[in-house]
Amino acid sequence: MADRPIRPVVATILAIVAAAIIAIGGYALGHFQRRVPFAMFESNEVTQLRQHATELERQLADIKLSQVVDRDANESLRQTIKSLRDQLSAAQEEVLFYRQLMAPSQAQRGLHIEKLELNPGQTANEINYRLLLTQVVERHDWASGVVTVDVAGSWDNEQVVLPLTELTKLDSYPLPFRFRYLQDFTGVLTLPDGLTPERVIVTAATSGKKGKRIQKTFNWTLEED
Repeated sequence: MADRPIRPVVATILAIVAAAIIAIGGYALGHFQRRVPFAMFESNEVTQLRQHATELERQLADIKLSQVVDRDANESLRQTIKSLRDQLSAAQEEVLFYRQLMAPSQAQRGLHIEKLELNPGQTANEINYRLLLTQVVERHDWASGVVTVDVAGSWDNEQVVLPLTELTKLDSYPLPFRFRYLQDFTGVLTLPDGLTPERVIVTAATSGKKGKRIQKTFNWTLEED
């Protein structure tokens, strides 16, 4: 690996040397043609010169091929490193996430609408969704309540807000939840033709006398595959 950065220099030097030797060979051949009979063209000196030039040309071709292979290998290595860094970053975020659940600070306590993931489905109009709710409390009591999801956007040049029930089939709505640490909701949305989604509005409300209501708005962004 250490010698790869100097390969272009080596290739250039070899190319110059090869060109010089070929030029010298041509000059020597012409010189021989003027001074000696045709039968002496294949003297040992000329033959060795040609062989040397041919060998240098072969080495130059090998180095150029090696450079191409190295570029492909470097790109593959770069993509592998990027993938590993992305996995590391995701793992670190996940560790931090669970650490916060188990050892919360005062500012982090309570019910959270943690994240909303949107991924392309099997058709252009289908969207796979995953909504994650979390609870951060000291004693980890049960959190229960309901959550609603609305998709806001433009439809035929008009601003609209569509509830989740108009985009997918559900057994019950609002979506009920009951958990200690976290709960997720998954499903498939089917967007009507002409709808351009822009935002997703998620509203969660806990039940009971001390019930609370929280809301979070997500930009409509599809995750990359």
